[in-house]
Amino acid sequence: MNRLCAAMTTLLFFAGSTPTLLAQSQTYLGFNGSGWPSNLQVRGVLQCSWERKFVAKQLEFGYVRRENITISKALPDGSHYFQPLMGAIEGSALVKFGFKFEQLRIFALFGPSLSRGVEAEALVSYENGDALQMVVPWKQLGIRRWEFGTYQGLGIESIGRNGVKIQIDFRYYLGLTDLLPEEKTAYNQGPLLGIGIALPLKHSAEESSH
Repeated sequence: MNRLCAAMTTLLFFAGSTPTLLAQSQTYLGFNGSGWPSNLQVRGVLQCSWERKFVAKQLEFGYVRRENITISKALPDGSHYFQPLMGAIEGSALVKFGFKFEQLRIFALFGPSLSRGVEAEALVSYENGDALQMVVPWKQLGIRRWEFGTYQGLGIESIGRNGVKIQIDFRYYLGLTDLLPEEKTAYNQGPLLGIGIALPLKHSAEESSH
């Protein structure tokens, strides 16, 4: 129930902020790479944002790999796999709220994310005790390809005189598709530490008035 409340709150807040974000003043295009060693999360995305003084809408699209240590499943030949490392194409729609201090901006971000699994590797253990890392066909994983989740995090960005931004953020991913108990799914969660760069593409008169 707590996860369901968190999911609904995130979605409602994201939808409610849309009218504010329609007044766009500054467009950025950039790249963000992030990861975390404990659950082998690795993520690389292209990001585009439309920003005002205190609020921004940011879209991200790219590739992510996540390990899930909770999944273990028997295979038809008597072996079983565990700790699958799944690769997926992911798209996220985030809201950012920030406060600017001269050339620095501190911000909070959150929003929904949707991903589709494209590949998976796992440790496969055989009856004789051998264990090998190998690609597991998705049909044998017994989990859904589609996953819905949310990101929440904090970050800081430095804004140069030419408008180029260097961004560092720490965020947490919470997979939510296991809210559907009738579905077999890969429940994923974990932190990410990322760094990115964004270039200004469009500068309006409204932004200069801030």
